[in-house]
Order: sequence, then C-alpha cells, then structure tokens
Amino acid sequence: MFSANKEWVFVILTCFFELCWVFGFTTASQWWHWVIVILIIIIDFTFLTNACKTIPTGTVYAIFSGVGAIGSLVIDMVVFGKEIKLIEILFVALIIIGVVQLKRADS
Repeated sequence: MFSANKEWVFVILTCFFELCWVFGFTTASQWWHWVIVILIIIIDFTFLTNACKTIPTGTVYAIFSGVGAIGSLVIDMVVFGKEIKLIEILFVALIIIGVVQLKRADS
C-alpha cells in the first residue's frame, strides 16, 4: 500500500519543505540561516522531482504552489500578525477547490 502512495508522500513532503524555506526567507538574518534555507530548498526540490516521476507534473505543481500560497498567507497571519482580508479568503478557497479537484481527477 505504501508504494502505491509513495509519490503522494513526496508531494506532502515537498509542500512541507516549501513552507519551511518560505518561512526561512522571512526570518533568515545571518549567513548560516541562509545555508540552512538553501539546504531545505535542495531537499524540497528532491522531493518535488520524485513526486513528478509518476504523478502528472501539472498536478504536483498546482498542489505545490497552492500549498505554498495558502501556507505563506497562514504563516503571515499566525506568526507575523498580518490581517487577512475577505477577498484573500475567497481566493484561498478557490485554490483549495482547484487542488482538491486536481487530486480527484488524478484518482
């Protein structure tokens, strides 16, 4: 069962590491912080490449970028205290709907 879903695990991992380096871009202030960010980006793109081996690249990229956009907004709100606008909630909902539909279309 794991091998059938291994590529989806790669998608989840690439989304997680994407949010890590996005957070790192915002908070890095010393040279060694940037080294860590670069290492996280390399790990992230390794998982992204592995996910694209069997899942259509368009699906993986849509999920990757959607999670990045939503996650960045949530990080800005929760960690950095940014106020969210109603229009942002609407567009985030559209991204979520699109990602869910892509996953359903791939199944």
